[in-house]
Amino acid sequence: MRTPREIVRIMARHLGDIGVPAPVSSGDDPFRILVGTMISLRTRDAVTRVVADRVLRRAPTPADMALMREEELAELLRPAGFYRVKAGQLSRIAAILVEKYGGKVPGNRRELTALPGVGPKTAAFVLGHAFGIPAVCVDVHVHRIANRIGMVNTKTPESTEIALRGLFPRREWTGLNHVFVRFGQKVCLPVRPRCRECPLREDCGYSSGEP
Repeated sequence: MRTPREIVRIMARHLGDIGVPAPVSSGDDPFRILVGTMISLRTRDAVTRVVADRVLRRAPTPADMALMREEELAELLRPAGFYRVKAGQLSRIAAILVEKYGGKVPGNRRELTALPGVGPKTAAFVLGHAFGIPAVCVDVHVHRIANRIGMVNTKTPESTEIALRGLFPRREWTGLNHVFVRFGQKVCLPVRPRCRECPLREDCGYSSGEP
């Protein structure tokens, strides 16, 4: 039986060059990564990049965003999923960052998750990619695949995060999400996973019914 680290290496090797996570670009600051991550929720990567670029050209800092009308921000966020909800959340986040943090994004989980709409997944992503603080970002792909292949046996993303922390060294935590997400988009799909082309087929107890 392969170890969790061996399994992730096989997944990454199968995917080849998977680039960087959708909300992240070279040289991004914490605010840009936070905004991009918020936009990425329930939104395809291609849409995330276009929308995030448009929003951040108009409002590159919390101060700029705090001065925008929420209706204008909502229009810039289309066609991201739940764009009106995200407009309200980002408007409130920008105001809080200006008023409470001097226009800076806080670099700890407690303060991040206190911001409107920022859950454990978003906080972990921002900590890992904006501040270099090791964090396991568990979304639906990570939770599904880790359980499907038997790496963990958990009921919630929060418990999956805790379990994965115990299976991987801290230096590898931040990169796990990107590998799992790409593998979940290309091979281990939620419905009708492509088991026939999966490099982990012999290690996995799940069967999609493919011959």
